[in-house]
Amino acid sequence: MSGAPSDITGSWLHSFEEDTGTTAVYRPSDHPFRPARKPRRGLEFRPDGTFVELRPGPDDRLREVEGRWERHGADRVDVTFPEGRGTPFGITIVSRTEDTLTIEK
Repeated sequence: MSGAPSDITGSWLHSFEEDTGTTAVYRPSDHPFRPARKPRRGLEFRPDGTFVELRPGPDDRLREVEGRWERHGADRVDVTFPEGRGTPFGITIVSRTEDTLTIEK
């Protein structure tokens, strides 16, 4: 991506069926997904900088892990977990449209 940062706030679920070898595709959480055998991971970017990751637990039910997100330029987001609930990581945004968020794997 180049230019001004796109707004990534909102709740996104992994549309793994649309992934490519190098990118992961997320759709808004209210997207009409087809049923899937595995749980869909999720990312939520709140305007106040709160980040929520939906991860499958030991019984495959999704559990929320809360952290913080911070923008670094037009295409980079860093996620931290101040409570020690996860390993910090970065997200590189490839594109953002009304109904898709595409990130690098």
